[in-house]
This record gives sequence, structure tokens and C-alpha cells, in this order.
Amino acid sequence: MLFGQSSYISEPAPGNNEPPWHSPNRPSSFNSPNDSGYSELQYLRKKRDKNPVQNPLNKHTKSYFSDIFQDELANFNKCIKNEGLNELAQIRTKCEISKSLSDAAFILDGKNITAFDLLNKYTKYEKIKIVQPIYPKNMLQFGETGFVIVEFDITQDGKVINTKAIDGRCGNLSNPYTQLEPCSFFNRAAIAALVKSQYSPAKFNNKAIYTEGAKHRFTFSLRPEYLEVENNVKQAYRAVIKKIRTKDFDGAIALAEENIKYDEIFIFELARAYHFKAQYTKTTSLLFEFIEESKKNKEQYPEEILFSSLIILIESLYFVDDYKNIISLENSISQALKQKSKYRENLAMTSLYLGASFVNSGDLNKGMFYLGLARKYSASDNQLESVDRVINQVANYL
Repeated sequence: MLFGQSSYISEPAPGNNEPPWHSPNRPSSFNSPNDSGYSELQYLRKKRDKNPVQNPLNKHTKSYFSDIFQDELANFNKCIKNEGLNELAQIRTKCEISKSLSDAAFILDGKNITAFDLLNKYTKYEKIKIVQPIYPKNMLQFGETGFVIVEFDITQDGKVINTKAIDGRCGNLSNPYTQLEPCSFFNRAAIAALVKSQYSPAKFNNKAIYTEGAKHRFTFSLRPEYLEVENNVKQAYRAVIKKIRTKDFDGAIALAEENIKYDEIFIFELARAYHFKAQYTKTTSLLFEFIEESKKNKEQYPEEILFSSLIILIESLYFVDDYKNIISLENSISQALKQKSKYRENLAMTSLYLGASFVNSGDLNKGMFYLGLARKYSASDNQLESVDRVINQVANYL
């Protein structure tokens, strides 16, 4: 059954007397301007080093993903049995861990599982010391960032051998909208670092064993520079921010429009002002324009502003029921949740909007996955209540 935008996400659940969840009174995913002067950018900076919360699962989420985990684990074990390998050789299975099993394990335990986590009598290898790679001089000189995934074997005494880069990507890691491109410029540095790293070997029945095909990801990132507006427009930029903080949105809009020709950062501030005026269609149009500008110059905007734009964009799209565009941004949200743990609390409501969009588009499994993440990382009781209200409505259709 496909759920349209007029279905239960925007209406009370059958038999439920609670007000519709799709209401402008639900908690925002970020701090609105107030007398304390906290803009979204300041909010992100304030919390950037705080460990994200880990809330317990809603009972419906736990039950749903526990059932999926058990069913998918049974399928995995059936595949293992059909292979006919002896117990010691089972770790070299060709049976794949399904996406559903992997997602269920992540929601339930926060783990990215491997066969070691599913097979009896095995203990997974552990990192003892990971040597940080030397940043390639040419990439550092040009401010290039990226990552490398290295595959390798671990001997019975924990030695790293047979290293091979299996995926390398370059692009602006501070920009959630960046499409990373294949590259090999970081490969040599990553492999050199891994060879010097140390592991404790995997075990079978408490006896050290040889491990094939272990993987490690090295990220090459640079500290993003905070935005420095040109001197001739700095005063105007500060004035726009002040007007937003004091809720003079019309004044902020007028001043931002005057200065867009000098610096594209005013597009972002203009979008924020329209968002606080609840003009969401205008907000989304401006933010899509800002995204395209951000892709042109990797050094122009700090990541706090870019992630703020993502949060505001998803919320605005949801307020106008544009589920298709929200879903099109899933990769940006997913990568941010995986690689930018410091922003998980900020992205809790963003995950809620993404999950609700998948549900409204008929994909309950993906919808429940992101709703589960939303609850896990919600930063306030109000957010938890909002997430639970949606999950409880969805539970009527599971």
C-alpha cells in the first residue's frame, strides 16, 4: 500500500484522537532566533564537540527491527549451512549480509556488523594502534580532501599484510552536497599507514586465526576555515545576522537582497529569513541556488553553514510536502549521519522528516530506519514526543 501525502502522516492515526502530527507547532530541528541571539550556525558550533545522545528505542521500533534481525539472521544461517563448510572455514563464507540485516543491527546495537558478529565461536580482530597517514603534499597544497578504503589480511600474530586500496574518493568532505569522485591520490599514504598499524588477531574457540579481507577507511580531511566575508560587505553581513536574531526578517531580507551581488553567502541568510517567515517554497528555491554555488568553490563556506543549510532545506521541503526532493537528498543525510557524528543531534529531526517522507512514499522499511535514528539522536523531550507520535502512527501499518 502506498501512502500519499494526505495519509496518516498528515492526519491522526485511525482511532487516535491526538492532533495531526503535520503541524507547524511541532519542534523545529534547530533554534529559532531569540533574544539570546543563537543562530543555527552558532548552535552548531556550540555543540560540535559534544557527544551525541543515545536514547533507547521506541517499543515499536525495537519490535520491528528485532523481527527483521531474526528473520534475516535465519536466512544468513541457512545460507551458511547450505555451503557445507566446516566451522573453522565458515568465516570465509560467500553468504552476504543483507541490507535489511545490516540496518536492523545498526538500529538495535549501533554496530556495523560483519560475519564475525553472526557466527558462533568467533571473536573479531581488534585495533590496537592505527597509524595516522601522512597527508600527501600535493593534496595538502591544493586543499584536497577524500578517503581511502583499504582491504588487507591479518596474520595469527596480528601483522597486516596483502594491503590493497579498493576504493578511493576525492571531494569536499565538509560539504554534504558534494559528489565524491573516484581518485587514487591518497592510496599510497593510506597503505603506508596501515602497514605500520597493529591489530590483535581474530580467534576461533579462543585460538588466533588468519583473517582475510579486513577493511579500514582512512579519511583525509582539513580543518574547514570559517567564512570571512570581504571587508566591504562585512558590516552588511553582520547587520543581516543581527536582524535575523532580533526577528526583523523583512529588514534582513531587504539588506540581504542588496548584497547578494557582492557575496553568495547572503543567499543562505536570505533563505534563513524566509524560513522564519514560514515562506518555505521561497526558502527551498534559495537553498537549492546556494547549494549550486557551494559546489563551485570548496573553500568558500565552513561546514557548519553547509550543514545548517541542509537542515533548513529538509525541514522546508517537508513543510510543503515535497517528499520526492527530500528522498533525493538521502545520500547527503546518510553520509552526514555516518561520518559527522558531532552533528547527529542536529540531524535528528532531519532524520524524522526523511523517515516520514519514505513512509509517505510507500517505503516503510527505510522509513522506520530513519525514524529509529531520529529517536536515537533526539536532543529534547519535545523531539522525542514528536518522533514517538510518528512511529506510533506508522506502527498501525506494520
